[in-house]
Amino acid sequence: MHNAPRDIFTCDILSLSHDGRGVARPQGADGPVVFVERALPGQRVRARALRRKARHAEAVCLEVIRPAPDEVPPLCPHAGECGGCPLQRMPYPAQLAAKGELLRQTLRRIGGVDAALTGAPLPSPLTRAFRNKMEFAFGADAGGGLLLGQRRRGGHDVVRVSGCALMPPAALRAAGLLESLAAASGLPAYAPPARRGDRRAGAGFWRGAVIRLSWPDGLAAPAPDDVAALAGDARWNVVLLLLTSPGDARQRRAVRRAAEQLLGDGAASAVVHEERAARDGLCLGERRVFAMSASGDGEPSRLRLPLLGRCLELDAASFFQVNTAAAQTLAGLAVHAARGALPETAGAALTPPDSPPPDSLLDLYCGAGAPGLLCIDPDSRLEGVEYDARATALAAENARALGRRNARYHAGDAARLIEALATRPGDVVLADPPRAGLDADVVAALARQGASRLVYISCNPATLARDAALLSRVWEPEGFRPVDLFPHTPHLECVSLWRRRADA
Repeated sequence: MHNAPRDIFTCDILSLSHDGRGVARPQGADGPVVFVERALPGQRVRARALRRKARHAEAVCLEVIRPAPDEVPPLCPHAGECGGCPLQRMPYPAQLAAKGELLRQTLRRIGGVDAALTGAPLPSPLTRAFRNKMEFAFGADAGGGLLLGQRRRGGHDVVRVSGCALMPPAALRAAGLLESLAAASGLPAYAPPARRGDRRAGAGFWRGAVIRLSWPDGLAAPAPDDVAALAGDARWNVVLLLLTSPGDARQRRAVRRAAEQLLGDGAASAVVHEERAARDGLCLGERRVFAMSASGDGEPSRLRLPLLGRCLELDAASFFQVNTAAAQTLAGLAVHAARGALPETAGAALTPPDSPPPDSLLDLYCGAGAPGLLCIDPDSRLEGVEYDARATALAAENARALGRRNARYHAGDAARLIEALATRPGDVVLADPPRAGLDADVVAALARQGASRLVYISCNPATLARDAALLSRVWEPEGFRPVDLFPHTPHLECVSLWRRRADA
């Protein structure tokens, strides 16, 4: 491969990168690394160079000349078009092995972590129809008609995904009906700017939709190992959050009519309408217009999701793990780790721990309260920290519902609040940060505290490894347990347990 950006070349894909691209060395072992989009380990491909960077080059697969020896048919009819599930041609055990190896290499190279401390990824109990939430975008088809789907791989236009293998049938049915109702309104789809400073886009009304599953009110939470109940069958309700640009009275009436038809048809149990004025493609509301439910009872914007035999109440816009069945394993690991042990299997993680809960827990990035509330008992003290005040209000409600009478929640900057909520020897810290990981100020604040144990839930191996290098100055890692919540993608969650060094 030469310097010309459109060079076409043939290469063998050797391994997988952290973001799901194939890794090749077309000029031999001493040549530059090339990251090839849409390529998988074991394939021989014809690729086109896209750009050259200081230490590597990037390319895209044009044709698979020779499939990988263990390659399987794609599980989804939209493979190659939709931007999701780049690993779906890999057998699931091979996906787990590749992601586990990437995690070990990243932790060793960046964090200096002994590979023996990292276990094999615990699999998702389901590899199809496992999601309880998915974001969809509105767009235009080739004829200019409105459609609802996912962003095309490597682009900004939208692909209809009526056969998506990740969402249960009830959710896909709701998406199909919403698309037809939005198209019938005559209002155009919003076109986000393709790049910063693009003034030709940013017009249009229908932006996106978030389709979520909710466990019905009055129905007891299923057992954490009851995969059939957690799979999104007929017992689940569908909650729709519709996102539009700010509208006038006529446009808002059109959204309300669509919501009423979705509720009347039984496609959704509740519909929430939010508006966003920012000229971007985020599916994140800035203003709530209305929330309505089919029954007319309770708070229409609320939903319930089960976790370890309990139900947590959330808002339609709240964060929660999207893989309900695998989230049980993740939460179970956190509960055990908060009590001082890190199970090696999913079965052990779902077994109630024998050791007592911590007397005091500092729950950082607590969201709506899970899994921190499940790590303690009614007599334990919990101090929850979250930047979003709406999330801490929900966490307080969940604490009352679960009988956690000594749980208090604080909205604001984590590093500042850690200093105010000083920990003592014997206390436990639970940290579940976003993909960006722990801020350096948070790590420094934790180092000055007296907590003896730290449980770190990560959704990004790269930032986990970076943070591990900082944490290891004060904390000794006992183990890392990855959990696959996102089959067919390179994403991987990990629960790690740390103990404060005696000489810290």
